[in-house]
Amino acid sequence: MKAATLLFKKNFIATAVVSVAIAFTVAASAVYAQAPAQLSLADILIGLRSKKVELPDRNKILTEALLSRGITFSLTPEIEKELEATGADQGLVDAIKKKSVIVKTSAVITPANNPKSTITSSTPPVPVQDFDYFMKRAEASSEKGDLDASLVDFGKAIDMKPDSFQAYLERGTAHLNKKAFELAISDFNKAVELNPKSAMAWANRGDANEKKGDAAKAKADYLKATELDANVEPAKSNLAQMVAEEQRVQKEKEAEEARKAEEAKKLADSKKVAPSFVDLGQISPSTAVKMTTPTYPQAALRSGISGTVKVELSIDEEGNVTEAKAIDGHQFLRMSAEDAARRTKFKPAMYDGKPIKSKGYIVYNFTPSGR
Repeated sequence: MKAATLLFKKNFIATAVVSVAIAFTVAASAVYAQAPAQLSLADILIGLRSKKVELPDRNKILTEALLSRGITFSLTPEIEKELEATGADQGLVDAIKKKSVIVKTSAVITPANNPKSTITSSTPPVPVQDFDYFMKRAEASSEKGDLDASLVDFGKAIDMKPDSFQAYLERGTAHLNKKAFELAISDFNKAVELNPKSAMAWANRGDANEKKGDAAKAKADYLKATELDANVEPAKSNLAQMVAEEQRVQKEKEAEEARKAEEAKKLADSKKVAPSFVDLGQISPSTAVKMTTPTYPQAALRSGISGTVKVELSIDEEGNVTEAKAIDGHQFLRMSAEDAARRTKFKPAMYDGKPIKSKGYIVYNFTPSGR
């Protein structure tokens, strides 16, 4: 009898324990039930890159998920471009556009047995996951090379603290390492906005702009970074390389322009028609190779005639006088002047480096002394 009573009590206690456990489990499920989390940009990018199903199926699954759960970001042209590059189809992009106007809110659940109590889905029960928690986990993932996981956690950290300069800076670096340059620039833009005196933010944005192919913006960012900190990398070395490259290109451009100018000159010279002669104007006796002095005519000397005589000359390519004609001066003096001019030889005139015929005039001065 006592054994039967003892067995009955043990069975009763065991049944009660199981009932309590089931009740506790149900209650706990009701208390900690959470609404589906909204999708972040990193969630969608990671889903698109997954290789577990074909790309059309990935797009379909993601579209259905974000239509039912919502998203944590707003669509921009840069983000749309990055999504399409990662494999997003038009249906997924349209769904994101539709949901991007929705503001993220915390879900509130009221257990049926206690209408007054509320639990927000943004606060997981165990462990307490705050901004620092997600930042540290994201940084640890980055160090291990798991950039997709780090992007997810950086996104959650930013959701909790949208004005965190460090979170935007580090997430931008993760995007940069994944070669998602538009997304990296977007995060660095926010980092610069939050802390415009950070040389590293400017330097990183310059790096992203340079790798994207926008040299002008990259150089401007590098210059700003080095103004804030002369030794910040990669701005210092990258800027030096850009300046050196610009100088090299400029020298090549100048050399090419000089070459083209020389070719143009040679072409013009080849088409140039040389004149039949050049006009030398008054010819200086110093240009004469052999100078003949005119004889003072005795009749002119006895008559006291003096003065200057102007003689026009024609000279060949060797400097010989081929024609001499006095056009001014006393008649008694002209013949002697012409004769002296014909027996004089000059240095040949030059045109384009070659000897050429010339014309000019020489003036002889007759004085009572015989010259």
